[in-house]
Amino acid sequence: MTRRIILTRRCTPQACLVVQFALVLASCATPAPQRAPVAVAPARALDFPSEITKAQGGPATAEYHYGLAQAYSAEGQIDRAIEEYRMTLMYDPESAWVHARLAAEWLKKGEGDQALESARKALNLDPKLVDARLLLAGLLSTTQQPELALKEYDRVIQQEATHEEAHLFKSHVLGELNRHADAVKVLKQLVKRNGDSYMGWFYLGLAERRLDHWGAAIVAYRKAIEVKPGYSQAYLALGFLYEEKGRNEEAKRVYRESFENGQDAAAANRLATLLLKEEKYSEAEPFLESLSLADGEDLNVRVKLGLVQMELKKLDRAAATFEQVLKISPESDRVLYYLGNVYEEQGRTDQAGQTLARIGPESKLFADAQIHVAHLKKQAGQVDASRKWIAESITKAPRNPGLYLYLASLEDEHKNTAAAIRSLEQAVELFPEDERVRYYLGSLYDREGRVDDGLTQMEALIKSNPNHAEALNYLGYTYTTRGMRLGDAEKYLKRALKIRPDNGYIVDSWGWYLFNTGKVQQAVVQLERAAQLKPQEATILDHLADAYVRAGLADRATRAYAEAIRHTERPEDREKISGKLEALRTELARTSGKAPPERLPAAASPGSR
Repeated sequence: MTRRIILTRRCTPQACLVVQFALVLASCATPAPQRAPVAVAPARALDFPSEITKAQGGPATAEYHYGLAQAYSAEGQIDRAIEEYRMTLMYDPESAWVHARLAAEWLKKGEGDQALESARKALNLDPKLVDARLLLAGLLSTTQQPELALKEYDRVIQQEATHEEAHLFKSHVLGELNRHADAVKVLKQLVKRNGDSYMGWFYLGLAERRLDHWGAAIVAYRKAIEVKPGYSQAYLALGFLYEEKGRNEEAKRVYRESFENGQDAAAANRLATLLLKEEKYSEAEPFLESLSLADGEDLNVRVKLGLVQMELKKLDRAAATFEQVLKISPESDRVLYYLGNVYEEQGRTDQAGQTLARIGPESKLFADAQIHVAHLKKQAGQVDASRKWIAESITKAPRNPGLYLYLASLEDEHKNTAAAIRSLEQAVELFPEDERVRYYLGSLYDREGRVDDGLTQMEALIKSNPNHAEALNYLGYTYTTRGMRLGDAEKYLKRALKIRPDNGYIVDSWGWYLFNTGKVQQAVVQLERAAQLKPQEATILDHLADAYVRAGLADRATRAYAEAIRHTERPEDREKISGKLEALRTELARTSGKAPPERLPAAASPGSR
């Protein structure tokens, strides 16, 4: 008769809880790994009983097939392991342990019903086989039979009062049932019986946290760390708890302690994240470097490190970091964009342009990158090349309004307003809802004296966005200066002021409206405020001077006109304001009986050069 194969060693807590940390972070600030079922197969094959060291008597023995089954299981060949365990049972059908091992293999394969059947056979043969009962309980839990699972865990605890896994798994099932208070009782029972159960303290912390017992959770996590120094999972859970309570300084201390004790990557990651949020880049850098060295394949960490080095102006190191990332991921548009910017800051403009030019039209960064290249060409004095580059970029990505806007600004800057308008007219046909395009086009129309066309664009703009403050200001001011639709002018300017109460140009428009509608005193108040907000804006100073004249404040008007002339750039505007100043001085001289001062030629006026 074949000798009975007997269990000589139980599975460890680590084997049974191989994926339980997924539960640790179930409701924490960062995503947790995908959770696995509570029922898990032992993590490694068990040895033969000590008296059996090799297969004996050829293939027709239970030991021979059992040995093969263990070998196949260790290699991950589940089907062959199942076959050999079944062969073992043909020679020794009463072995409870082999039935338990077979149940574990069925579980690995995902055959829950078969696993349940084998686990129950094992327990029928040996009701005290703890591992089989744990496996059965786990299967019952994952098949939505929690009450039956709890009974099985209780049987284990009745058999072994200090059994760690049974308490832990039972608390988990209770937690799944939202019976967190009962879970706390089970875990307190465990740590009372076994004060060295660091996992018991850890899970007690989790259960207390779910009950919002923050103080008790902190004590439990700290106890877990005391029992097992360097226990990274407890450090992380404690740090997350502090973060949730907004106690970031304490969270950082916990993460630092964890990192110093065991160079834990997760702690370094959380610590770096908090420091980056606080813009403490110098403090974050060494932790990011540590993470980068620990996992060279984590490109996100390397990119963060490069950005921090950019912020700290360690440009050579930032360039090296991004270059390393590009060796692994040569088409990363984000990294190409960052590296191009680093090269530009280093003064390596040719390399910057070449790097940014590698970003393709399918990228969301394409337009920004190509505008950047065009800008580099313009800065180098290659205006035609810049214009050509943007035109070609529009051909590659015609549905990007930013390219049209840049081309228009380029033409506008070089006094080619007609070409700028053509670019924007093309853009407004393609992007009628783009506020930047309409506003810029309306402004250029106004500058070219095509006021009606400008009004058309601005009116269309406020139809799509009734709260576009600049367009409201344009309409209100233009209606005022034209003496038309003054009711709309008032309404638009009041709305613009509500949106941008401290915008000097809008305050000036409102003051000018009051002036033109005969409310001179109110106009003076508003125009003085506008001049305070924009003390070097000639048009505002001119408006203020006009209001002073109307209010009979001639001396103030004289000073305001003179200040306006000093800040006026266009000769025709300077001539106009100088004429008003001369007329005012003549009137003052006439009323005082003194001769007016001799008028200076425009070229010699203050601020004319």
